[in-house]
Amino acid sequence: MNVSNPNFMDKSMREVVEFRFACKHFDAAKKIEDGVLHELLDLTRLSPSSYGVQPWKFIVVKNEGLKNALLPACYNQPQITEASCVVVMCSEMDLAGENGLLKKYVAKSKEDLGYSDEESANFENMLSNSLLSKSSEELKCWAQKQIYLAGMSLMIAAAEKGIDSCPMEGFESAKVSEVLGLSQNVLPTLIVPLGYRNMEQPKKTRFDFDVVVEERK
Repeated sequence: MNVSNPNFMDKSMREVVEFRFACKHFDAAKKIEDGVLHELLDLTRLSPSSYGVQPWKFIVVKNEGLKNALLPACYNQPQITEASCVVVMCSEMDLAGENGLLKKYVAKSKEDLGYSDEESANFENMLSNSLLSKSSEELKCWAQKQIYLAGMSLMIAAAEKGIDSCPMEGFESAKVSEVLGLSQNVLPTLIVPLGYRNMEQPKKTRFDFDVVVEERK
């Protein structure tokens, strides 16, 4: 049974947050309109990230054959094939070098923000000293943290439009990379199927406010 609300606009943030849950079954016949999906991904693109570096790439899978190919790599979870599309949120690990993300980000910052050559050089040095001094595992951990910020942005943006989602860590990253033909510097970190629910929303279990919030006066 599809119990999503197609007229979900103009809801409060509380209603949006309470609408969202990890949807395990989607209505495979109901598809997200291309324009709506584009808007969701564009909002996700605006997510915060450490230093604003945006170490991510979002692979959107709509093709049914490709979703079926991903299914075994995702432990045969039905969300993968039932959802309208699957967003594979990847950490971009190619940071260093002339063609690396840091150089590209500094150049983009100079173009957008009007940095001088000196300001750009100082900015690049700061980023390099902070990030490239990390070990490969530390850098991987740093990049993956940014993906979860973007993932939450995607799911809240979807919920605001009455679209369901399911954040998934249960997959084999190497096999997902193989199916999608990703380079070794693009690491699948979080998979978010998007679509319209075909199940009743379960009651949420959350700790009470006073259990998780401490106010220091």
